[in-house]
Amino acid sequence: MTLFIHLLLGVAAGVHGASYGAYKDAPYENFRLGRFLREIVIATLFAGMLSLLGWTDRQSAFTIFAASFAGARTITEFYKLFVRNVSQDDFRIPTRMHYVKGVVNNPIARLILGFGFLWMLVGIWGLCSLLAPHDPPLLRGLVTGIIIGTLEAMGGAYKDGAIEGFFWHKFIKSPVFGALAGLIAAGHAEMFVPGRVADLPMLMLATYGICRMLLELVYKMPVADYVPGKFPSMVASFPEWSTKRAAYFIPPYVATWALFLVLATHPGW
Repeated sequence: MTLFIHLLLGVAAGVHGASYGAYKDAPYENFRLGRFLREIVIATLFAGMLSLLGWTDRQSAFTIFAASFAGARTITEFYKLFVRNVSQDDFRIPTRMHYVKGVVNNPIARLILGFGFLWMLVGIWGLCSLLAPHDPPLLRGLVTGIIIGTLEAMGGAYKDGAIEGFFWHKFIKSPVFGALAGLIAAGHAEMFVPGRVADLPMLMLATYGICRMLLELVYKMPVADYVPGKFPSMVASFPEWSTKRAAYFIPPYVATWALFLVLATHPGW
């Protein structure tokens, strides 16, 4: 595949994330074109970076699509948690890094915590590297998915638990879907060739991307009265978007899911 194809896969991944974000947020904070385009640009640039680094070599189109989605989601969340400086008064669950006693406002402290987050990603890489090189790819995918899903659940419990409470049935969702995502991702690339260091991070990225897409599809999109936890009110501030958002954002969301399914059933692409 060429760089152009990789960029197109990044565009599709960005459209998927942007459509989901706009659909769930527009009734509560209005539609923001800049934010919609930002997700597409980040996913496209991330796909281009993977291609230029050579990490996409021998990877399937499905893996690149899922990895681009994961990269955009990770970069966006990192920006919100550790860099962005906006008032948190309008959020029931702060989007900025916070702890039991409140939001971390010191920009230096936030950056230090952000570097800690990056080192955590390196730690996940290290944990996933403990499996022997000759272990079956599906076993690697399963273990990688469980590790990523469990850490995702721990992060969610830390972020939301002090405000919404801790619930085991919510906590267990990410490990279960992570395991499923890891199995799917592991079947879509020639992974773990000796000397090719990109295989494991691509598996990790694809696993996280698939996990997030599935969780959002199953637990958030079908719920008619779902309100993102960050918003303080259950009542839409822009009710017009409650009715017209489906016409604007469901078609691209469905189209990118269709692409997901087509690529998932053609691992040789």
